[in-house]
Amino acid sequence: MQRHFFATSDDLLPVFERAEEKLSLVYSLTGLFESPQVTIIEAGAQLPSLNLPAHSSSTNNPTYLITSSGHPVDVRPVPQSAGGIRYSVDQLTNPDSVTFTHGGLFLPDTLISGRVSTVSDSPVAKAIQSAFSNAIGKLFTRINAFYVGPDAAQMLARGCRLTHAVQSPPEYDLRLATGMPRKK
Repeated sequence: MQRHFFATSDDLLPVFERAEEKLSLVYSLTGLFESPQVTIIEAGAQLPSLNLPAHSSSTNNPTYLITSSGHPVDVRPVPQSAGGIRYSVDQLTNPDSVTFTHGGLFLPDTLISGRVSTVSDSPVAKAIQSAFSNAIGKLFTRINAFYVGPDAAQMLARGCRLTHAVQSPPEYDLRLATGMPRKK
């Protein structure tokens, strides 16, 4: 299950509020780390990368594991071929989770897409995914396969790029169709 979107950090704040009103959630940065210590962020509005410039591609932007508050995040050791161990925070050993990549502004006129998704069928993961999907569905406008936040929609209307990657040809950017109804 996944939902792709285009959003500025301001577009995402009410999404976090709605999801966090329904469920008690925490966020942890995913990836391979030198330490097994997990940093827990207690609200989406506090994500350290939320207001930073986005990377040039949606696949290079920070991804967070969203879990229920109080539920421990499992960290798995990953032996490295060059020696040593790194510690992974991901969904592989955290089935009651969802991943969230916020995307954001790469340049003032270029917005990189984001995504909320899960590979798990657990009831907890489905509930978290549903809370975010419902909030995005209610607050954003659907354009083709994407949900577009209010600020992102204004950028699109001004002719800014809404894309997965700056390197991608502009013909793959999200575009408004002529005569398409808009959400008020």
